[in-house]
Amino acid sequence: MISAMLTPWQAAAPNLNELRSIVDFQINGGLTALFPVSSVGEAGYMTFEQKCAVVKTVVEQAAGRVPVWAGIPATTPQESIALADAAYRAGASGVVLMPAAFYHYEPERHALYFAQIASAVALPLCLYNIPFFADPLSAELVAGLAAHPNIVGIKDSSGDAVGFMKMLASCPEADKDFSVMTGREEFFFAALCAGAQGCVTGTAGVMPELMRRIYDLFQQGDLAAARQLQMMAIPLMNQMASFPFPLGYKLAMEIRGFNMGELQVPLTSRQQETLQELKQSINKEMNHLLSYIQ
Repeated sequence: MISAMLTPWQAAAPNLNELRSIVDFQINGGLTALFPVSSVGEAGYMTFEQKCAVVKTVVEQAAGRVPVWAGIPATTPQESIALADAAYRAGASGVVLMPAAFYHYEPERHALYFAQIASAVALPLCLYNIPFFADPLSAELVAGLAAHPNIVGIKDSSGDAVGFMKMLASCPEADKDFSVMTGREEFFFAALCAGAQGCVTGTAGVMPELMRRIYDLFQQGDLAAARQLQMMAIPLMNQMASFPFPLGYKLAMEIRGFNMGELQVPLTSRQQETLQELKQSINKEMNHLLSYIQ
C-alpha cells in the first residue's frame, strides 16, 4: 500500500513542517511506501524547487522506514530527468513518471519518451497511467516498456477494469521485476483478486489503516471480509471524489487533524455553500469506518 501524498500549503508554498507530520501518520498507519509530488498532491501547482523540497523533506522524515518514490512530472524530458537527479541526491528509492503533459504523443513516441527518461536516470522508474490528466497508456505500450531494465512497474489510475486486466495479462505475475498496481481505491480489492501487487492511492494517505486492513484480510485469505470492507469504503471514496479534485481528499485530511492550508484556486460561491455539508458527510463515513476496523 503506497500513499499518493497530499501536500499541505502555507503562503503559496508547501508546508514542510506539516508534511513531516503527515509522513509519520502514514507510516504509522501501515503503509509500505510513500509517493510525494503526486497528482492528488497538487504537483501541477509546484515549482521545480518546491517539488525538490517536498521530496527531500519526505525522504528525511521517512528516515529509511519505508521507500520514497518521487513524482517527476514535467512538460519536458529534461526537467523530468533533472527532478529524478534531485530525487536521487535526496535519497529517494525510485521515481514515478506520468505521460508528457500538455502535448499529445502517439504510442510510438510515448515509448521513446519513457525510454529516454528511464535510460537517463539513476533510480528505478514506475510508469503512471492517468488519462484524467494525460494521454492513456495502452496495455501493449506498457508491455513493451516493461522490458526496459530500469522500468519496474506501473500505477494505473485509469479506472478501466478491462484495460487493467489486459495490463496484467501482458505483464505476467511470474515476471517479478515488473509490478502492476491500481491507482483507484474503489478497485483495490478487485485488483488484488486479479493479481495486482498493490495500490497507490490518495485514500491510502487519508486512511492508511483502512487500505492496510483490506490488504491484510486479502493476504490472510479472508476474501469475504476484505470485500465487505472495500464495499463499506465506497461511499467515503465517492464523497472525496465528488468535489473538484483533489479538494475532497484535502477535506478528509483536515478531518484527520492536519492543516492543509489555503486552496491554490478559490472555490466558487456555490461550492463554498456545499463545503461544510460535504465535510460533515466525509466525517460521518470516516468515523463509521474507523470504528469498524479498530
